Amino acid sequence: MHLYRGIVLANDCIAEMYYHIKIQCAGLAKEVKEGQIIYIRCGTLADPLLRRPFSIYRFDETEGIIEFVYIVKGKGTEIIKTLRPGNEIDLLGPGGRCYELAAGVKAICIIGRGVGIASVVSIAEKARKLGIHVTAILSGRTDNAIISRKLLSDIGCDVIGVNDQENTSGPENVTQLLEEAVNRYGIGQIFTCGSNRVGRLVRGISRKYNIPAYVSLEERMACGIGICYGCVCETKNGYRTVCKDGPVFAIEEVVL
Repeated sequence: MHLYRGIVLANDCIAEMYYHIKIQCAGLAKEVKEGQIIYIRCGTLADPLLRRPFSIYRFDETEGIIEFVYIVKGKGTEIIKTLRPGNEIDLLGPGGRCYELAAGVKAICIIGRGVGIASVVSIAEKARKLGIHVTAILSGRTDNAIISRKLLSDIGCDVIGVNDQENTSGPENVTQLLEEAVNRYGIGQIFTCGSNRVGRLVRGISRKYNIPAYVSLEERMACGIGICYGCVCETKNGYRTVCKDGPVFAIEEVVL
């Protein structure tokens, strides 16, 4: 990981409690991969002391732009929310393991819930650029809380929105939607983030149809390099750090 200085290009509320920040940072845009983490300094060196981790939402190597989606839920993100175009921002990264497309895969499915949707958008964009079919199942508390639906639809993804308010986001319905996509398109990989409940149903489909599946885990992080063990998760091979060994894991590897 390396330190970078970026310039804020935009920082706007996009849906209910969700904010979208776009940053000019050519060096980082060339290094980051789909699903990796960037650590943002929120204030002075001492307050808040710790950087805040953000999964990459989108990045453009040519334009030198990186983007994140975040929820305002504490002092750090309250400070980030106040940043305006032209402000400098201190970035550290990229960190962790990324999503990867398997050679020869013809169709994938991304399943995201809440702000976890942001984590899987970049792998969907990469897949579409390679001509791979993408089914996107997006879940939220309400229909208005589902982010990135238009973006994914515009790049040619088959987008399905489900939400709690209309009782369409339950495990039974999402499982049915995923199975329909598997049978219709021959899904070769599944990528998910945002909910252990969704992760468990994805694991069930992965086992039933022998489809490789990957989950990006969300944990509170401190050091970002795997030495403080503040973000451990349980796996079949013992405890692992999400910041260094993850955030992306094979879904069969982790205990959900």
